[in-house]
Amino acid sequence: MQAMVESSILWYTAAFNVVAIIAAPMAALWVQRKGDDRRALRQRREQIFRTLWVNRRRPFYLVRIDSLNMIDVEFFGETKVVDAWADLFAHYCAPHPEQTDAQMTKTREEKYATLLYEISQVLGYNFGRTQIRDNIYRPVLHGEIDEIELETRRRVLDLLKNDALPVRFIREPEPEVAVPAMKAPQQ
Repeated sequence: MQAMVESSILWYTAAFNVVAIIAAPMAALWVQRKGDDRRALRQRREQIFRTLWVNRRRPFYLVRIDSLNMIDVEFFGETKVVDAWADLFAHYCAPHPEQTDAQMTKTREEKYATLLYEISQVLGYNFGRTQIRDNIYRPVLHGEIDEIELETRRRVLDLLKNDALPVRFIREPEPEVAVPAMKAPQQ
């Protein structure tokens, strides 16, 4: 009986070793993969947050729009973030005839600050809504450059929409050519 117990213990030990030899590398790869996935998700979320943060005063800047459109994907399951984005998106899409432009801008900035606040909470940053909304350095020149860029794009688009580009010919005056004086023939 003793031999039978020892035999079965050896058999179980051998089976356990075989399973451990096979399962350990697979488990290590699985754990590494999960860690890599978490780090990649964190990096994508950080990139969205940084883009939105840097462009707080540029509401129609293309990279900001792209980042806003990625929120539903990258923050899936983060209810407060997705809800804050849905609230801001609804504000963008709905007409607000009762509000002046200044009121609409203020409301948009409040909703945007709430969205950034919720994202910052998910990422572990400790920012307040007021800090997010008000602590922005944006020189006046940057706003002017954005306006110039927009105006330039509109003018180029207007030119391209026309059937022909307007052309104006300017005739330059012909240069005066000095004629050398001729000597009178000598006799």
